[in-house]
Amino acid sequence: MDVSGPLQLFLIFIIFCLTAIYLLFNRNYQYWEKRGVPYEKPFFLFGSLSFILRKSFWDYFYELSKRHTGDYVGIFLGFKPTLMVQTPEIARRILVKDNAHFNNRYCYSSYGVDPLGSLNLFTVKNPKWSNIRHELSPMFTSLRLKTICELMNVNAKELVLKIQRDYIDNNEDVNLKELFSMYTSDTVGYTVFGLRVSALNDPSSPLWFITNHMVKWDFWRGFEFTAIFFVPALARFLRLKFFSQPATEYIMRLFRTVVDERKKTNQNTDKDLVNHLLKLKENLKLGADIKLADEIMMAQAAVFILGSIETSSSTLSYCLHELAYHPEEQQKLFEEVDDAIKETGKEILDYENLQELKYLSACILETLRKYPPVPHIDRVCNKTYKLNDELTIEEDIPVFVNVLAIHRNEKYYPEPDQWRPERMIGVTDNDNLQYTFLPFGDGPRFCIGKRYGLLQMRAAIAQMIHKYKFEAAEPHSTPSDPYSVILSPKSGGRIKFVPR
Repeated sequence: MDVSGPLQLFLIFIIFCLTAIYLLFNRNYQYWEKRGVPYEKPFFLFGSLSFILRKSFWDYFYELSKRHTGDYVGIFLGFKPTLMVQTPEIARRILVKDNAHFNNRYCYSSYGVDPLGSLNLFTVKNPKWSNIRHELSPMFTSLRLKTICELMNVNAKELVLKIQRDYIDNNEDVNLKELFSMYTSDTVGYTVFGLRVSALNDPSSPLWFITNHMVKWDFWRGFEFTAIFFVPALARFLRLKFFSQPATEYIMRLFRTVVDERKKTNQNTDKDLVNHLLKLKENLKLGADIKLADEIMMAQAAVFILGSIETSSSTLSYCLHELAYHPEEQQKLFEEVDDAIKETGKEILDYENLQELKYLSACILETLRKYPPVPHIDRVCNKTYKLNDELTIEEDIPVFVNVLAIHRNEKYYPEPDQWRPERMIGVTDNDNLQYTFLPFGDGPRFCIGKRYGLLQMRAAIAQMIHKYKFEAAEPHSTPSDPYSVILSPKSGGRIKFVPR
């Protein structure tokens, strides 16, 4: 039987389809050129993302700001035209002043495929977002943080002991990112579930099982997060999950176990997130939709675990790395902590004492300036917006704030690539320095756990600096992990701890 005819027709059809796709993409890739916007020349299919999984997004956004120094630049996330804004003035308009035009994130969110990934405070869309945010805000009052600080100090003491036990006595190589992930995991276990567990002492800790899946970046996890954050259409097609499958299943089991135990014992405490989530379930008034209410609760627990561990462990790693290369600043920090301990007569500083350590705060804030864990803030335009006389942003166009372009701009920070804590002396936790300092975002969707994150970093550094000197153990300029969407040192971070 002669099949040459049908085969030829099939080949012609394939060629036609490929040509149509090419022409469609090529036409789409003229989007910014037609609007007179400077832009990154796109690659077919990948757009501006041809670097993925070979270079970190952090490095890409930094290099983008060096290639394009204007107020904004056009890029393509796959085939999607995206505007990258790079000035404090425009950032303020997008995030705060005209937030009504940009009140949702761009990242993938699909309830049917990934309930925990789509209903958490980070990804959920309005109006659910505003309801959830309102109910969770009381979780981070000063009074509650004072209580949590007590446990943070207990865990920081365990951190100091582990450093002595493993990295000094046993002369093991340190992986700062993993070490600080354990420390933050222990704190979040109590904050979320009311569980006193210790990954620092026991790697079989149930919370460490969850967080170990969340914070270890490999090729596939990097691909998942890249698609979720930057190519949501692909993430939707592939039915990807915001949290890894093992972590998702374990969080759901642990959460249900804790909730059931609370119901059996009639235990009621305001000290952890579970209690607030149970109240959230009541206040959302979802009626008979018990499944949705439970999923909303578990989604907040999951995103709090990921957010509080990943960003804090990264910032702690880079802060110690810089202190190791700045012995004068390290000595100044030690003296501040030592003076506070002598003045208060306390072996371990409490919440108020930690808040008063101005140089410690400056070291953390300067680290967040130089190394913001998330190099961009994503929004999507939900109704046409006139940016200026030359450019109108159309509905459904993503708009990203390039945080690195602002943080590393010498106009706002002279010699921006230098780590200088003195820049941040006297800066409060809530000061965005006229929108030139945005590590936690800004506007209605700013990071709700900001004060919690800063507190757990203060507690850890204060105890470590008082017990150990930090000495450099790797080059000052260290590569970032290309698989991680959140900034992370590829090596994990290496320093040498020396007892004082």
